[in-house]
Amino acid sequence: MDGTTVSLSSNIGALMAPRNVVLVGASDRNWAPRIWDNLARFGFEGAVYPVNPNRDEIWGVRCYPGIADLPEAPDHLALFVPKEQTLEILEAAGKLGARSASIYAAGFGEGGDPEGRARALRLKEILRTYSIAATGPNCMGLAVGRSRFCTFPDEQLSPLAPGAVAAITQSGMLAQTFARGLVDAGLTLAYLISCGNQTGLTFADYIDYLADDPDLRVITCYIEGITDGPAFLAAADKARRNGKSIVAVKAGGSEEARKAALAHTGSLAGSTEVFDAFARDVGIVRVDTLEDMVEAAAYLARMPRPKGPRVAIMTNSGALKSLATDAAQTYGVQLAQLDPATETRMRETLADATLANPFDSKRTLRLDEYMACVRALHDDANVDLLLMAEELPRAAGIERKVKNLSALDAFVGAEATKPVAAFAPVTLQETPYMQTLRAGMAHLPWLRDVGKSLRTVARILPSGLTPALTPHAPEPERAGLVAQWRARAAGLSGPTALSEAESKELLAAFGIRGPAEAVVATPDEAVSAAARIGYPVVLKGVSAAVPHKSDAGLVLLGLADAQAVREGAQLIASRCAALGATLEGVLVAEQVNGAIEMVLGLHRDPEMGHAVMVGMGGVWLELFKDVAFAPPGLGLERARQTIALTRASQLLAGYRGAPPCDAEALAQAMVNLGRLACELGDVIEAVDVNPIAVRAQGRDAVALDALVVLRPSEA
Repeated sequence: MDGTTVSLSSNIGALMAPRNVVLVGASDRNWAPRIWDNLARFGFEGAVYPVNPNRDEIWGVRCYPGIADLPEAPDHLALFVPKEQTLEILEAAGKLGARSASIYAAGFGEGGDPEGRARALRLKEILRTYSIAATGPNCMGLAVGRSRFCTFPDEQLSPLAPGAVAAITQSGMLAQTFARGLVDAGLTLAYLISCGNQTGLTFADYIDYLADDPDLRVITCYIEGITDGPAFLAAADKARRNGKSIVAVKAGGSEEARKAALAHTGSLAGSTEVFDAFARDVGIVRVDTLEDMVEAAAYLARMPRPKGPRVAIMTNSGALKSLATDAAQTYGVQLAQLDPATETRMRETLADATLANPFDSKRTLRLDEYMACVRALHDDANVDLLLMAEELPRAAGIERKVKNLSALDAFVGAEATKPVAAFAPVTLQETPYMQTLRAGMAHLPWLRDVGKSLRTVARILPSGLTPALTPHAPEPERAGLVAQWRARAAGLSGPTALSEAESKELLAAFGIRGPAEAVVATPDEAVSAAARIGYPVVLKGVSAAVPHKSDAGLVLLGLADAQAVREGAQLIASRCAALGATLEGVLVAEQVNGAIEMVLGLHRDPEMGHAVMVGMGGVWLELFKDVAFAPPGLGLERARQTIALTRASQLLAGYRGAPPCDAEALAQAMVNLGRLACELGDVIEAVDVNPIAVRAQGRDAVALDALVVLRPSEA
């Protein structure tokens, strides 16, 4: 190698199918013997070389003193050595042509310690210099069905094979348990990847590679952190375009980031909420538990996602009908309104049929009756997904049920033009007979438990949201202003809150306007400004040192005459002095009455970048936390849809006879805030517009208070 730095992912194919495996630090006291056994059990066809300078022989074969002593160049290194030796051996192996590695050692910055971070940087430098594709560090290896390769130390791991499902996880121990859950659900696992802290390859690298596997249909992910949000989203979008579904459990919230936030927006955003706002646009199905991930994989391994949200359910039990109805309501599953023509078809089959959804056949039907009902519900134009409540017989003897299920599976495989799935009433330990039946049905997805099934279906159904990942193009007329603010940020040493007046000035340049107002220096000037604006007015102390003015008593409302304004200006000055803060002026503003107070914000998520927030504002913001997020590339339709995700949208629409508010103006303000993020995002830490007063329909929305936190660009 000439030392040229290259992409970590350029050799990912070598990681998935190495020519040989070198067990560095092979010993009976570590994971090496388990991996030695698994490679044999999986049928790996390449050579496996134990390396330990203190052993001449191990497990009945020769043990080599070092990687330079091998009969051929090392290809994949399984490293059972401490963190310091890991770096030395990787560099030496890179010079010998090694292309991939499983790095088990921890101590590469997982806890944020400076020494570990420095070690991680050195590791990344070595991997890039020698183009070594590595999983880890702090991982448990990987297994690949097509190449029969395995560096996982789990002796109970079933051999993998080319199939429909891949699993990527940051937790090594959970990976083993999750793999067993997938196998128990009758799924063929093609890849099992423990990626550790992603100093080596990242989720983005793995997903980008797996997106090209023709056999895969589902990529499941247990995610604790995303190292490169744009790359991750681009890889997920590639997978979606290639017909793959990604199902993810996203663990952890950005607690540290929330504590450090200067703006309320940061304290209200968790990584999960922001992750959702971006992930749904690239087709990621986020679920809450590993068990739900197994259920979603069981569906998506055999069936595409529905094209619409409307679901029909067929059962033969009144109790199941009630339970399914309740679960659909709990998890937000839309039950289809069946076409009257469907009732006509059902009555031709069952004279006592009552058209309803869920449909209760009241008994186990004969095969001809059963399939006639299935076809009638499937053919209804108002149905996007048909769910069949079914139970696998535990033993031979229930031939009518078996024939019905076999016919249903054949129908799904040969005739169905929309998704059909079955769900069992409860999760049972399957008997061998049940497993054989399920394995014989190659087309029909099987879910388990009424509530869990409907919860899973709710996540699989399309969101109906307009994609919003394409950034807004810069507006040429704002080029000078953008350059001015970027120059201002360049002189900062860290995140810095602008004054309210400066914050509103920046927002106004992007079309988010405030009320009539003026910044003054004296009580007399405050009285003159109030007379021009018109009573009543609001007074606010202007001080960059006090970002949340209302909490500090620097906001006075409803001042109706000159005397009240004069006394108010004096009171604000005294309160600011008591706080030890410099008063930069007093803001005199028009008081806006009869409006709904909402909030807009920009939150810089450590993984996904900026997200636009909207929700209930004013004093209710932190109490109710009724907010929703969207990517900054949103257009008007996505802005409307995001507002509709909040309960406050009911207030905007005119709650209990109240006149509707100008929700369209609020949606436009969201779009404008997204434009600000796209044009100035590198120097914006956060934005709070709280409240933004949404007045009566056609009367606009105005930013009553605003806080912009500027930061120096990382570039």
